[in-house]
Amino acid sequence: MREWLQETHAPGFELLRHFLLRFFDSELITTPGQMTPVLIGTTPFAFQWFFLLLTPLRHKYAYLNSLPTPGPYREAVRADELWLITLMMAVIGLLTAIRWQSLFPDLRDYRILGALPLRARQIFGAKLAALLIVAAAALVAVNLLPSLGFPGISASRWAFESSPGARIRAHAGASLAASSFLFFGLVALQGVLLNLLPPRVFGRITGYLQGCLVAIMLGLVVLSFSVQPQITNVVIQREWARWLPPVWFLGLYQTFSGDPDPAMHTLAHRATMSLLMVVTVALLSHLVSYQRHRTLLVEGMSGRTKDRRWDGTMLGWLVRDPRQQAVLAFMTNTLERSGYHRMILMGYGGLWFAIVLTGLIEMGSLVEHSRLLAADFVYFHLITLLFLLIGARHLFSLPTEWKANWIFQITEREGRSAWLTAMDRFVLLWGAGLTLTIPVPLEFHLLGGRAFAEVGLFVAFGMVAFEWSFSSWDKLPFTCSHLPGKMPTWMIMGFFGLAGSVAALQSLLVSTLFSPARFVVAMALLLPAWAQIRRRRRQGRNEIRLKFDEVPEPAVSGLNLLK
Repeated sequence: MREWLQETHAPGFELLRHFLLRFFDSELITTPGQMTPVLIGTTPFAFQWFFLLLTPLRHKYAYLNSLPTPGPYREAVRADELWLITLMMAVIGLLTAIRWQSLFPDLRDYRILGALPLRARQIFGAKLAALLIVAAAALVAVNLLPSLGFPGISASRWAFESSPGARIRAHAGASLAASSFLFFGLVALQGVLLNLLPPRVFGRITGYLQGCLVAIMLGLVVLSFSVQPQITNVVIQREWARWLPPVWFLGLYQTFSGDPDPAMHTLAHRATMSLLMVVTVALLSHLVSYQRHRTLLVEGMSGRTKDRRWDGTMLGWLVRDPRQQAVLAFMTNTLERSGYHRMILMGYGGLWFAIVLTGLIEMGSLVEHSRLLAADFVYFHLITLLFLLIGARHLFSLPTEWKANWIFQITEREGRSAWLTAMDRFVLLWGAGLTLTIPVPLEFHLLGGRAFAEVGLFVAFGMVAFEWSFSSWDKLPFTCSHLPGKMPTWMIMGFFGLAGSVAALQSLLVSTLFSPARFVVAMALLLPAWAQIRRRRRQGRNEIRLKFDEVPEPAVSGLNLLK
């Protein structure tokens, strides 16, 4: 088999091989094929979430099974089924939205393959086949553990179907159908827009649509864990269920499990018909689009013109140094025009919104009423700061046209300090806008004089966190090639440590606000720490060299793992 694969075969097979091997590659990474070991390495990590839930789920269903009536068990299992269906749909939707440009051949494919004696339908057919193969693998991988584990954990004498095999088939069938519905629905959506919109409008709308989809799917991943029996009982009502696809496939799950409820059978019929419809539209849109897609893509790219409406007057008023002005304009324009960076930014925004929303909803049960408002604002500020710092580092490490970074390399010695100062101003400007300008007026209205203490404490804490998180930063944003999966160990530990200790840190900050002595001590510690870290960081800028190309470490390269 290996020898046969190394040989050259028919055009269709070679095109399929090309698209499969390069499906996850991007011009933003250093070496083609780098994403393969990253995906293999992250797969076990992604599966660990289910094992963390095994013990609490097992205890819950053991208790429900011991009850004398089936009602509580059936309500709980229905809620967990809706949670898992929503979660699986959101994960598949997120993966599809991230690879939005890979659903159809892109401009790079046409540049590579356009000179070969290939027809458009051959390229399109091979791309569709590669897409379906990758999608099938993703659907099976994402749904495998829940489909095998949850039916066993939730087994009970009160279940409609007692056979383990039948319960596994019911879960796998409903979950795969739900995930396939969302995947083909997004493919159909892009295909319909491709055939209806003019080239320039298509490029603009789909760019923002991709970012919105990533934000929505990340938000659904977080919000799915809030599904409880009370919520399930509300959404399965007729006026809600008709608008919620996860509820349709909950009906399919219940029907497969033997639930005699007619409402579940109605929802199952809606789920089946909807799945058939989106699959049909997705395939038809591919068949109709292959003649028009190349022209639309080329015209959409060539039709982009530079927006000159902003002349930088305000930037010149805020920043006098022309080098800082140039870097600030470069960073602003990159975020405005790069769909990839905009998608990442909107994804962080969606995840931030979901975590803030769920945290504020649960805050009333965790904090005494007299401190609830202060705790809400502290939580909002902490989560916003966490996402701002982690998101900024991640976003700045992703390049745009990184092969053109030579213009920065030849002037690095003269501009390095000004460039990094401009980056600091950019982050601090957005940080102040997001964390202070928006919520502070409301905070002063609700908290009164204590709002001054909360703002002062948070500004001091935020400045220390900013200086610490960027203490080892040695890149100009958007100019260095990206090596997938490479992140400093201290950054990974810092992220999980801070994310895991938000509750403890929030409790400490809230208690500090209500104690003048603790407040004075906290400010006396934070301000000198900020000054010390800031001074060391500024002094180190004269000694570092900016990095413009990420490569594997020599010890890793010597192992030839990427060959």
